[in-house]
Amino acid sequence: MQPSTESRSFLQKLLQNPPSLPFESALLPMLFAVTREDSKAPTDDLVALIERSQKLASHVLTIANSALYGMEFKVSTLRRAVSILGVCEIRTLVILSGTAAVFKEAKLPKDFNAAGLWSHQLKVAAVAKVLACELGGPSGVCGPSAAEEDRLVMLPDEAYVAGLLHDIGKVFFAISRPDLWEIVEECRRKNGQRFCEAEDAYWGMDHALIGAEVLHIWKLPLLLTEPINWHHAPELAPAYKMDARLLAAADCIVHNEPDAEGRLCEEALALLPEGCDAAALGMAAAQCLDDSQGGILTTLVP
Repeated sequence: MQPSTESRSFLQKLLQNPPSLPFESALLPMLFAVTREDSKAPTDDLVALIERSQKLASHVLTIANSALYGMEFKVSTLRRAVSILGVCEIRTLVILSGTAAVFKEAKLPKDFNAAGLWSHQLKVAAVAKVLACELGGPSGVCGPSAAEEDRLVMLPDEAYVAGLLHDIGKVFFAISRPDLWEIVEECRRKNGQRFCEAEDAYWGMDHALIGAEVLHIWKLPLLLTEPINWHHAPELAPAYKMDARLLAAADCIVHNEPDAEGRLCEEALALLPEGCDAAALGMAAAQCLDDSQGGILTTLVP
């Protein structure tokens, strides 16, 4: 279904005054600039920019010193955290912190299950990272030698970020038009639909597009915003098709967790590339979902 006049008007107004992150707008582009393989950008500039937000710096250090990383000694400075964890991990922590703040500060409808959505995004992030590790890289079936439409562009840390943000459009929708969110949610419950199906039936647009458009305003790269945009219809993605399939598969696996032997549901199997070891992927995803990481990070929401 094509977006309705109402949905186009909504999106235009939202993008004119988008939700903001609790740190300087220049930080996200710099985070991705300094983590590129060919980057010559000094990490000192990144540390200085993070330190301008005392709350963000404090929260990043809190996570760095949590049980998630199991440090034997306390990390007391951001510069030390960067040297130990690396800039890619610091990038993930900054985005994690900013996303958590958006969740906490959002004025959401009474029936909006923010805790459930936060937990879901953390699980999808973790599974997406596992899938990217297994499928990508030089020897992976979606590695550099794969056909273009089967080639995975996202690195594991980037897949984690995509998973962490894949459903954030639901939050943007709910805080911008809580009245419409309640109508769509009621349609979902009444008709037994997925939320994206109820959205599409109501106004021809879903939260994936809403989220991707705001994330584009936040200056996240296309290798993240495109898979997020198309994770409910990866076969229609004009670019980053395998990345969208991976994100869709991670989402599906979390909604339909592997059984005791790691077997995946048919929908998840259909999203995985030919030639992959589905049994190994299922076991890896099951182990990931049994891990305590989600519980640890949930306690660190600011």
